[in-house]
Amino acid sequence: MKTNKYLLYLSLLIMIIISTASLKAQEELSINTIFEKYGKQKGSTMVVLSGNALHEHKLDKYKGITLKYDIYIINEIQLCLETDKKKATQIKEVISDGIITSGFYQLSEKSNLIKRYILFKIGNDGTATLIYLEGGTESEELVTKLFIKKN
Repeated sequence: MKTNKYLLYLSLLIMIIISTASLKAQEELSINTIFEKYGKQKGSTMVVLSGNALHEHKLDKYKGITLKYDIYIINEIQLCLETDKKKATQIKEVISDGIITSGFYQLSEKSNLIKRYILFKIGNDGTATLIYLEGGTESEELVTKLFIKKN
């Protein structure tokens, strides 16, 4: 009986540690300042999903924001992307006139269990979209299918 309680407490401790590491993974990124600063601003749309809403899609966390085009905000996002892409293991970008108009960044893993991605695009409709995705090792297949075009 004591062994079962010990295993239960140990399991709970491990789950708490993993979830705390997951939260810290996104908070350490420069793009987090964009979500914090503009997430509740008029004219922006921010979506944050976690838990059961994402398990079907093999993701643990989704955070996305869409902002109306503003040169100041775009410059701020560009600086954040430049900082965060230093932590990336895979980078795919489209740069036009010195500005990142589209970017895919697979970040170095915090552990073998967590894959992390940043996606960015300036749309033809005058909006900028920034997305942070996080999930287990199987999330890589989903992100590849959704965001990497086959030649």
